[in-house]
Amino acid sequence: MYNFDSLTLKYFYEENKDFILNSVVQKIQLPSRYEIILNIRNISQSKNKKLYININPKYPHICFIDENTSKKRDIKIPQKPPMFCMQLRKYLNGSKIQDFKLVKYERILELYFDYFDEIGSITKMCLAMEFMGKHSNIILYNAQTKIITGSIHNISQDKSSIREIYGGIKYIYPPIKQKLDILNVSYSTFYEIAKSKNIKEISENFYYFNQSLLNEIFDKYCDFEEIFKLLQSLQNLENKEFICSFWQGEKSVNNSIDGYFSNIMFDEILNSKKSKLKKYLSNDIKKLTKIIQIKPDISKALKYKENADYIMAYMYLIKEGQKEFSADDKVIELDETKSVNENAQKYYALYKKAKTSYEYNFSRYQEAKDKLDYYESILFNIENSNTFEELNDIKNELIDLGLIQDKKENETSKIQKIEFRGFEIYIGKNNKQNDYLISKIASKEDLWFHGLNFPSAHIILKVPNNKKEPNKEVLEFCAKLTKENSKAKNSGKTSIIMTKRKNLKKPPNTYLGYVTYKNETEIVV
Repeated sequence: MYNFDSLTLKYFYEENKDFILNSVVQKIQLPSRYEIILNIRNISQSKNKKLYININPKYPHICFIDENTSKKRDIKIPQKPPMFCMQLRKYLNGSKIQDFKLVKYERILELYFDYFDEIGSITKMCLAMEFMGKHSNIILYNAQTKIITGSIHNISQDKSSIREIYGGIKYIYPPIKQKLDILNVSYSTFYEIAKSKNIKEISENFYYFNQSLLNEIFDKYCDFEEIFKLLQSLQNLENKEFICSFWQGEKSVNNSIDGYFSNIMFDEILNSKKSKLKKYLSNDIKKLTKIIQIKPDISKALKYKENADYIMAYMYLIKEGQKEFSADDKVIELDETKSVNENAQKYYALYKKAKTSYEYNFSRYQEAKDKLDYYESILFNIENSNTFEELNDIKNELIDLGLIQDKKENETSKIQKIEFRGFEIYIGKNNKQNDYLISKIASKEDLWFHGLNFPSAHIILKVPNNKKEPNKEVLEFCAKLTKENSKAKNSGKTSIIMTKRKNLKKPPNTYLGYVTYKNETEIVV
């Protein structure tokens, strides 16, 4: 992952300063302790944009976001705004951005506002955004007195002996490292430092160029003079295309930053949500696994019954007071103080007790096995989820099971639908979707696909009355689609079952998405 650097910030500033300058702040939101969203409007351009500021140490950055990338970041606004949000709203809401500055050589942007108090006095305020890895911060201070009003993270002397940040003290810039400006040095000076191709040393000697960017440049170019000119053009803001391609984007620096970091955040947040959901299942899975490790055995009960039956069958040969009896190479222990009939009844009683115990343990075993299979399907669904909405469905399912004590998520996922050779195909990614597919979408003549004896998505192939039956190509496509959305997607040959919807049955009091089937056809993929 690339780190947000001062050069990219410089390009972002140059690209967006005309829009930001003289814009009005209409709304301020703090989704988390790392994020701020400023909804700003440029009146002259008649445009509204969301300025997103993230100071998470993993991926500090700034950009304008749209609805799509906002969803990727899983942005949710808390009902009760935090204290710093209230401070920003007090001083900045409705204010015009009077000035917009980039601190030279630093990863610091500053927005300047005029704040009018109750009696109409003007105070110039500054919102400083510092994108410096683990030291990233957002600070509001009085631009005239330099006194800090508040910050998103307070830093006391206990946390840092170099620079303190909290309300009531003077704001100072972080100490700057003395480096060289490549626009002010000769080629020979650059060559002496760069000739060893020690990327870390080059980065530590020149402003603006981080190691990731230098690595990419030195991988692409061999001629030092060409590299020198390229670095000068980059710092001189003459190579926007290169910066965009570095961030895996095109044309716009903002869109390149937004696209790169929204994808990084999406992957991390999605995996984090998956891990949390799996943890809710882990304890129950351990308990269920212990229960099914030893399958209940009825042989002991049957032996008691067999002994009783032998005694009843041969009771005319058994004498009172015998300690044992043998017949057909079988030796049966007897209680010499009991009659023959009493010995038989003793074994029948032991049989009944052992059978009752077996039936209880077997019922418990079978219940644990079914529940474990169900949990395994949920684990597969978690792993197979590609959106936050799909995970929300699973979270709601776990809430219904009592595994999570929380309110249900309102956002639900849409069932994926694709078309192939004129046929509609639906893919159920979780048990809620599977249940909806079977009960609401599928008609009795539609075809249902599922993995044979392993978790998979439920696939429904719609077969309208006015269409011909799907041919072999369509059926094979659905079978392959089922395998791709199954636990066996990386296996070799895999068996997929297919049957009509009318052959499915949902037994009463079963788990969500569970069905039984008959008249199935096996397709090997």
